[in-house]
Amino acid sequence: MNTKVTHEHESGPSTGLRLFCLALMVPACAINGAFIALAIPALAPYGIPALITAAGIGGVIGIFPARWLARKIHQGLRD
Repeated sequence: MNTKVTHEHESGPSTGLRLFCLALMVPACAINGAFIALAIPALAPYGIPALITAAGIGGVIGIFPARWLARKIHQGLRD
């Protein structure tokens, strides 16, 4: 009978790793949002404010892949 009990504290990625992934993904998604705004002809009359808004929305959406990337890197380092 195996009586060995292990209590591993399941911690998430470190703050540095999270900030690193945010620094990678948020600007990339913001740039993609701006390119998407350039590709939509209906946004042309709105000009620069439309580009800034699309980039802001892309940056906010970029938080989700950054969280996923930080978890995957943390899992890889843990193994």
